[in-house]
Amino acid sequence: MAREQTFFPSVGTFGDDVADAMATLLEEIGRTELREDDRVREQSLAGMREWIRQNGRIRRCRTDDRFLLRFLRVKKFSVPRACEMLEKYLTVRQTHPRWFTRLDPDAPELADVLDACCLLPIGRDPTTGRIVILGVVRNFDAQRYNSDMMIRLNMLVAEALLDEEPNQIAGFTHIFDNGSMTMAHVTCWTLDNLAGYLRSVINCVPVRLKENRFVSVPTFAAQISKYCLSFASDKLRSRIHCHSTMEELRAAVHPELLPQEYGGKGPTLKVLNARFREFLASKRKMLLELDSELEIDTKDPRESATHDDGHGGDVVADGAVGSFRQLSID
Repeated sequence: MAREQTFFPSVGTFGDDVADAMATLLEEIGRTELREDDRVREQSLAGMREWIRQNGRIRRCRTDDRFLLRFLRVKKFSVPRACEMLEKYLTVRQTHPRWFTRLDPDAPELADVLDACCLLPIGRDPTTGRIVILGVVRNFDAQRYNSDMMIRLNMLVAEALLDEEPNQIAGFTHIFDNGSMTMAHVTCWTLDNLAGYLRSVINCVPVRLKENRFVSVPTFAAQISKYCLSFASDKLRSRIHCHSTMEELRAAVHPELLPQEYGGKGPTLKVLNARFREFLASKRKMLLELDSELEIDTKDPRESATHDDGHGGDVVADGAVGSFRQLSID
């Protein structure tokens, strides 16, 4: 697998030795966790492109390697499951345009929440290869913005980072600092938005979410946390870790990853945000073009049926996907 230049290669020194070590780690993850090799990758990409070509509901869709590999990698190169997720992704984008469209990092409101450092990558963990994203809940102005803006911010960050292959391969670690959050951060979520986000977005956006860490969750937020966890699979629950103090978080996270404000050896939040804004500027064209490059006919009656594939999971059963079932290696 060719090395890909990424704006967040790893923590520490960004020299050739670090880049070589990270490239080796990513190649190992791809081979052992995702069952990825040159033959499987090319065969699976060809299968997805043919499925897209034959799918009467899909009007427009990116077919470049980088985009399709998002779905193949998150489904460990099971072509039927990757195709099913792609169709769900296209559908949820059109069902919830207020969350997915016009993801312009230069738009005044999005720029405002970005500069507040509510959600930003802080580096790449050298031991796991994962991109680490820090959410500082108190920095989100819940008096001015509602949960629609919070979800849009999440989608902007996810879409930009998923355009880089290291993030598709190694996955994501999320850290949420809930200290000093207020009731406004809870009440800005409507039940419709919360249920829609948990039921639809999390299951349709191709993110390999490997680890969630929550620190300083206030008592009044515990009930909503239980509600959110009711939508989570057992696997996802096993990847959630709660820390009552910042000291517990520092003991669990690589010290060079945490920003200086958290007692770590990383840059300050201001420096990290400036770096992230530069990265988003390089992805702005891609983000804006998603609106014109992706379209599905949500009113077309030819909806995908599913059935159990004998391995404990649902796969698309009708349409062109059936002919590619032999490509599944999940």
